[in-house]
Amino acid sequence: MLGKTVLVTGATAGIGFHVARALAAKGARVIVTGRDEARGRAAVEQIRSRASGVAIEFLPASSALVSDNIRLASEVARLVEHLDVLVNNVGGCGPGKRTETSEGCEATMALNFVGPFALTTQLLPLLKRSPQPRVVTLSSSAFQMWKRDPFEELDARGGYIAIQACAHAKLLGLLFTLALARRERGVRVNAVNPGMAWTPGTQALTKEAVPAWRFIWPLVRWFQRRASPEAAARGPVYLASAPDAIFTGHYLEGIRTESLPAAVLDHATQDRAWELGEALIERALRGGAREISS
Repeated sequence: MLGKTVLVTGATAGIGFHVARALAAKGARVIVTGRDEARGRAAVEQIRSRASGVAIEFLPASSALVSDNIRLASEVARLVEHLDVLVNNVGGCGPGKRTETSEGCEATMALNFVGPFALTTQLLPLLKRSPQPRVVTLSSSAFQMWKRDPFEELDARGGYIAIQACAHAKLLGLLFTLALARRERGVRVNAVNPGMAWTPGTQALTKEAVPAWRFIWPLVRWFQRRASPEAAARGPVYLASAPDAIFTGHYLEGIRTESLPAAVLDHATQDRAWELGEALIERALRGGAREISS
């Protein structure tokens, strides 16, 4: 990846940090984002210690806010002439209680779908200046847990369960990624489930966030603590750095391509997810004043 420029969101710790570090070690110029500037500076120093001579930068951003993703895209455009790879790493399961962003979006939906959609669409012109642009979306097998209409219950106001909200948002994020692969044929776009990892987000999980696990919680935590973020980074690193003839519009479990349900592969459903992302961005920029029809 010598000479490539890569943006990895939420890369001050966890899987994103290991993705950024691995790509820097391959010679890429890496821009990492995160909410905390102190953690960002520390992450940059750690990455730089393993990849001397490579440019590593940190840009602060709150990935759940549409306005901050738009600002971040502008900052990236001022920093580089083109972007070769965008790794949408940021995401995760929210707290046990429903919360909203300052823009009026349910927080888990904002972090896993609306924010990444806003950033990706804002960065498309910069990506298309690259001769071989790529977008990598970190997904989750949890998307299969959402059994209801993906275009309903967008604000999760009734019977909020954190893992279900995450599953819903991850499904929409996967649909938007597949829609992007179809719409932008010159961009290699893929989604990957990196697998379990003991990250800050995983560490912050509670029994209330995943009620189905409450009776086996100690066993779940035992396995989670042994899941390496560095190992989980293998799939995203592969999609970001594999040979130029890499496929597009695929979903991977680790580094293995997996088939998807017919409902997820339906083009009309993917396009509805894209249109929903645009509508949620508009609502967020208006402060959440307008309801989104399903």
